[in-house]
Amino acid sequence: MTVEFAVLGSVEARVDGRIVDLGHARQRCVLAVLLVDANQVVSVDGLVDRVWADRPPQRVRNTLYGYLSRLRQALAIAEGADIVRRSGGYVLDVEARAVDLHLFRDVAARARAAVRNEQDEQAATLFGQALDLWRGNAFAGLDTPWINALRDAVDQERLAAELDHTDVRLRCGHHTGLLAELSARVEIHPLDERLAGQFILALYRCGRPADALNRYQQIRLLLAEELGCDPGLPLRQLHQQILTTDPALNVRAAVPADGRAPGSAPALVPRPLPMPPPVRTPRGGADLLGPPTPQRPRRGSQLVGRAAELTVLDGAIEDALAGAPGVVEVVGEPGIGKTRLLGELGERARQRGFVFLAGRSVEFDRAPYGAFVDALDDHLGHEDFLRLRHDGVPPGAFALLSTVFPALCDRFPTGPEPVRVERYWFHRAVRTLLETLSADGGLVLGLDDLQWADDGTAELIDHLVRHPPRTPLLLALAYRPRQAPPRLAAALARAGTEGRAARVELGPLSPAEGAELCGARTDHWRFQRLYEASGGNPFYLEALARSAGNESPPAVAADAVPVAGELPQSVRAALLEELGGLSATARVCTQAAAVLGDSFEAGMVAVVARTGEAQALAAVDEVAERDLVRQVGSTGQFRFRHPLVRAAV
Repeated sequence: MTVEFAVLGSVEARVDGRIVDLGHARQRCVLAVLLVDANQVVSVDGLVDRVWADRPPQRVRNTLYGYLSRLRQALAIAEGADIVRRSGGYVLDVEARAVDLHLFRDVAARARAAVRNEQDEQAATLFGQALDLWRGNAFAGLDTPWINALRDAVDQERLAAELDHTDVRLRCGHHTGLLAELSARVEIHPLDERLAGQFILALYRCGRPADALNRYQQIRLLLAEELGCDPGLPLRQLHQQILTTDPALNVRAAVPADGRAPGSAPALVPRPLPMPPPVRTPRGGADLLGPPTPQRPRRGSQLVGRAAELTVLDGAIEDALAGAPGVVEVVGEPGIGKTRLLGELGERARQRGFVFLAGRSVEFDRAPYGAFVDALDDHLGHEDFLRLRHDGVPPGAFALLSTVFPALCDRFPTGPEPVRVERYWFHRAVRTLLETLSADGGLVLGLDDLQWADDGTAELIDHLVRHPPRTPLLLALAYRPRQAPPRLAAALARAGTEGRAARVELGPLSPAEGAELCGARTDHWRFQRLYEASGGNPFYLEALARSAGNESPPAVAADAVPVAGELPQSVRAALLEELGGLSATARVCTQAAAVLGDSFEAGMVAVVARTGEAQALAAVDEVAERDLVRQVGSTGQFRFRHPLVRAAV
């Protein structure tokens, strides 16, 4: 009688198609541990640790031996499966392909080999067979730290196979049948750039280029909010190819030896992630955030908290509808949710009939008027310029605008250099353009990361605040106040004093809001530790919560800075990006400060960094200008902006 074991769903055993009674959940957990390491010896201590963690019953070994005995009896009728005592532990002797987890891995490996051999149709069939083995969540009904960590790792294997399967199906021209499936999957994995690229390409090939471009903007905004970064190069290239209607995006039949069709999905979106490493047995035994909570899709469909801030934004929209152009500032430290709030403002504005255009400044790209170009240029590329001229934009204004906006430079003769010669006239031309674009139903212009704004952007904002357009227009400006350029800060401070601008200052989430964001209980010790480590910063909190399944959250005691390796990768990458612009001396001094403790003085930094005190003071000034450290009152003491910043350093 042949036996089949299943763990990609509930843990089951079937003999000639009939289900075998495997007993209660703890006993099935023992079998699951042996199945994962089929044909390998698992020590008794390893079995105990994986099944009970740090909560073993009294006489745990006797209990384990009883479970193993009953499992042997249940499987006695099967051929080719036997639990055997070996030196050091127990082993389940079984044909590996009789266990659906190992069969899934084997078939997926064969599918990838078919891709390398240019056999896409065969690869599609094999990937489909591998994914059909899944019946639900792996190890359903079992709940131990080791099982939960293993479930997450196996889910990553499933996701990688799904992405590879989609790549092959796109190469084979199956984009029409993929749309609904991809639409559902991007809701579950909104930050996966490879998946986003697949969906965008499928939309484009189905004759929906506008939807494809809109989806790109959504992922761009979401990555900026959640991870503080731009889309990767492959996704940006795909976006540019769609804008230029690149023929390479069409389905190609030929596939080169590396398994990628020229211009097809895998050539335009990131390649598969490497297979997850072997799962380490978690220690600690406790559930992480309380009872299991279904993972919510993170696409920004629900904004947690921020009720007072949304009231201000709604009021600004209403004022703009009433014909009073306005300015709203959204300020706060990194990760606090400025970009997310701008996105929410855009959605609410669209519902009221506004056009919402978003742009951002980039730290190391100080091209003149960069944020305005980012927000307006793509839109201008699709505008009817005859209509714009008819609606009041004179040809001379287009000549000025074409010196800055690439979408106009091929259509209109270049005028004088506005940055040096005609700045005031250029400002007026932009205001006229905005009046025309907002004349029909209103315009919300969201400009993000203005702490990196170039001088031209700051001057233009100042002009638009002092000389507001005469149409329904709302300027929404997001930035880190401690790093704002002096020109921009002065202009907005003056606008606030004159009542021309509303200001929204984002602070930490409350414990109740943080618990809602994480799907946790406020009274659970693990959540309380996560909240303390994050300081209520939603980006840090959510990243820590996602990583808490495999390791404890970083400690934040002043005398015990966490190790960088303990930080979630997304947090570490975002924080290290902030350090990237420092001089070599400032980096060394910042590292010296990080080991000194929760607070430090420049003199001690000089000692640890082995540099002069004057150099250390200059370095601390440089780091403070980037808001990585802050002065403690009027003392000579400094501390890092956030404990996790110190941890990353």
